[in-house]
Amino acid sequence: MVRGVMTLQIPRANTSSIRHLLLPALLLAMCSFANADSGVLADLVGAWIRPDGGYKLVVKSIGEDGKALVEYFNPNPIPVAEATASLKDGWPELFVKLEGVNYTGSTYQLTLGADKNKLQGKYFQSTQKQTYEIFFERQPEKKGEPEAPAR
Repeated sequence: MVRGVMTLQIPRANTSSIRHLLLPALLLAMCSFANADSGVLADLVGAWIRPDGGYKLVVKSIGEDGKALVEYFNPNPIPVAEATASLKDGWPELFVKLEGVNYTGSTYQLTLGADKNKLQGKYFQSTQKQTYEIFFERQPEKKGEPEAPAR
């Protein structure tokens, strides 16, 4: 010690304990970002009606891999060959490919609107080889009623 000057000894931080805390925190953050997509995609789940003809699209669930369980009605059930959900430019998007008489190869490419109550996009009608701009509106949930017509 120099006359009139005090020195302060600061213990050195244990960097190995900091690393042990940092690694789990980093892994947790990465998992949260991965699951954030599936949380946003869950906004697609529900019953949707196309007002220009009463067509009904029911999104039952969306898996973590983006595969969607979807039913389609006009007004009777039309088989769904493929359905996937993804994010495009930050917006939830739904792709549905139909199969069945007069529907095989017809597709919907839909994007969820900011209010989460409108799916809008394109419908490709395979037999006519034409694409239409369309939209679906979210159908309010009704207590005690089935989501889709009985088969």
